[in-house]
Amino acid sequence: MLLELIQGLALLLALCFLYSVNLRFYQNRPTVEQAISGLLFGGICALGMLAPLVLDRGVLIDARSVVLSMAALICGPRVALVAMAMAIGVRWGLDGAGMAIGVLVIVSSTGAGLLYRFAHQRWHVPIGAWALFVFGVLLHLLIFGFVQLEGPVVSAHFNQQIGYSFVLVFAAATAFLGWLLQDLRQSRATELELVQYVTRLNESEQRLHHLLNELPAISVQGYRQDGTTFYWNKAAEELYGYRADEAIGRNLLDLIIPSPMHEGVRHAMHEMFVTEVPIPAGELQLKKKDGSPVDVFSSHAYVRVPGQPAEMFCLDIDLTARKEAEEQARFLSMYDALTQLPNRRLFADRLQQALVGNLRAGTCTALLMLDLDHFKMLNESRGHEVGDAMLKEMAQRVQACVQVQDSVARLSGDEFVVLLHDLSSDKAEAAAQVRVVADKVLAAVREPLLNGDQTYHLTASMGVVVADAARATTVDAMLKQAELAMYRSKDEGRNTLSFFDAEMQVGVDRRVALQTEMHIGLQQEQFVLYLQPQVDARGRINGAETLVRWNHPEKGLVPPGEFIPLAEETGQIIALGRWVLASTLRLQAQWQESPRFADLNLSVNVSARQFRKEDFVAELRDLLSDTGANPRRIKLELTESLLLQDVEGVIAIMQELRAMGFGLSLDDFGTGYSSMSYLKRLPLDQIKIDQGFVRHVMDDPKDAAIAQSI
Repeated sequence: MLLELIQGLALLLALCFLYSVNLRFYQNRPTVEQAISGLLFGGICALGMLAPLVLDRGVLIDARSVVLSMAALICGPRVALVAMAMAIGVRWGLDGAGMAIGVLVIVSSTGAGLLYRFAHQRWHVPIGAWALFVFGVLLHLLIFGFVQLEGPVVSAHFNQQIGYSFVLVFAAATAFLGWLLQDLRQSRATELELVQYVTRLNESEQRLHHLLNELPAISVQGYRQDGTTFYWNKAAEELYGYRADEAIGRNLLDLIIPSPMHEGVRHAMHEMFVTEVPIPAGELQLKKKDGSPVDVFSSHAYVRVPGQPAEMFCLDIDLTARKEAEEQARFLSMYDALTQLPNRRLFADRLQQALVGNLRAGTCTALLMLDLDHFKMLNESRGHEVGDAMLKEMAQRVQACVQVQDSVARLSGDEFVVLLHDLSSDKAEAAAQVRVVADKVLAAVREPLLNGDQTYHLTASMGVVVADAARATTVDAMLKQAELAMYRSKDEGRNTLSFFDAEMQVGVDRRVALQTEMHIGLQQEQFVLYLQPQVDARGRINGAETLVRWNHPEKGLVPPGEFIPLAEETGQIIALGRWVLASTLRLQAQWQESPRFADLNLSVNVSARQFRKEDFVAELRDLLSDTGANPRRIKLELTESLLLQDVEGVIAIMQELRAMGFGLSLDDFGTGYSSMSYLKRLPLDQIKIDQGFVRHVMDDPKDAAIAQSI
């Protein structure tokens, strides 16, 4: 019996060896692996049945129950069914008295193993050495019972020779085989996981290597402790100009570190490798292969793998584009994008520095402000492309007229300023110096300007202010004073220059105060109507023209020449004109009730801004409705400036007014905007010829001829 047990143990060990080989060879083909495993288990059962412990003819004792139950438990149903089928076939072929019991043992062992596997998967019944032993005891107690069914002779012989030792020995064999098979599968699973882990690790390493090498915007370099380069990706090639084969093996100090930084880099690297603390990230200016500088943001990583020397990785981002964008933004914040001249902000800073410097030196500073005459009209008619080309040309011309230390700037639109400093300490001499430069600038502006096949002639109005060391001033004050002087030049006919004087500021202050007072005057009804009689050729009064006067509570009657132009400029002429119209219509309504005045006409002036209001006609209708005035006794006097633009629109409005019953008169005819051709088209009732043509009509034949022709 001992020999048979040794043979059975050898078969179990052989089974384990062959099973492990099968697992290794067919790990990636599970169907094949399971089929071969089933054949192995079935083959071991067959060998056991061919060399069994024979109790009687046809009654065999072997390890098939151990093999089949563990095949089912550890390897699963496919392996178990193949082994069971093979074992049944072999036992059937051996025949004998115990064939039925033998087949029953095969089926019950396989079924018990599958049941145990199901319990483990469903209810987590443990599979350990003691659990396997208990399972083996229960299984072989069942088989012990099957043997008792073979009859009294066989059962008595079995009980006498083996007895319950059969249960213990085969239970131990079951636990032993189960433990071996389970250990083999777990070891193989661990080995597979390790292989998969290594494979994934290699794949990750390859992906990381590929990623680092292909990063388009991040230069990655690897260095040893002594500075030797061992890694250099494509972005590093593009950034620094070295190919990888040129860089690897060389010291980073020789590659990309400028000479003045060598000592600092050595010290920083030494500290990093000693303390294992990475060098702080920051902006650096390194060098390329051709020696040119390059700005980068550099981050550093300290890498130490056990058993290998420590390494440093540098990740550099090219800051060239960002630096250029910052420089461009800085330039645009300080310079004019079109002309490349300093803008108001930079010019104000330079003017402030000049004022401080000249105050210390006791010299004068001058500011010239020039505005191109009628440029807006030209820009709108010819297009902004032509206008921009002219502005660039004018910027170059003005720059050519001043010295290098002086400044030219474009403030806005067609407005330029020139700063002249380090002038004479005597203000009169400084003004003479400025006059020379100013005349030169104006002459340069007047030079013909060729654009395409068109030649243009421009002029400029200039204002000049000179600041001396005797009186402190500010940037804003000088700019305002130069602007006032420039507008004085425009008032004097343009194409000239004017020096600022204190009277200009007084006039401006007075205009500002007057503007505020006019607003109050409209609210407090300080304005009154005066009537200027109108007579016919026989000297009889046939009507009157309403004229507005300002009865100021402190200044008395303010002449219209002082407040009418200001009202036109500030837009207050709209409110003032409406008041005059309403007052005139109310007066006419009163005259209708008096037989003495019922046949008299009233004329009232309408400004161009008031006439062009979208609701002007509707406003007149409302006033007629509110006052009850007779429009046929009202004559609206219009100015020639209406004819500057949109003549057709003006004519359409005039026709509406005529349809309402208003008379229309053209005031101051002949001052420059209208022509005889307009007279044929305008629905006019009256033309008031400018006094320049009629003052000497009685004694000047030319004036008489002009008046007669009109």
